Amino acid sequence: MNKDSIVKKIGLTGIGLCVLCCSLPLLGMSIGIAAFTAVAFYLEKIGIILIGAAVILFFYSRLKKSETSPSCSADCSCKQQTSKNY
Repeated sequence: MNKDSIVKKIGLTGIGLCVLCCSLPLLGMSIGIAAFTAVAFYLEKIGIILIGAAVILFFYSRLKKSETSPSCSADCSCKQQTSKNY
């Protein structure tokens, strides 16, 4: 067995492990960013739908509130008294 051959194999193995070790964080970041992008893509659609539903419900509640408000004169007894007499 040649001594240079063993040293060369150990050197190439070390270089291969170093490349693997240094490339794993980059690979992990790429996969992680892609996963977050996919999740954000779907969450954006859900968010747009929820904003639309909130606007519709807001206008619905305003319409119901305007329909059920009492119509009476300014000096009637249905108004709540806001000032307290001490």
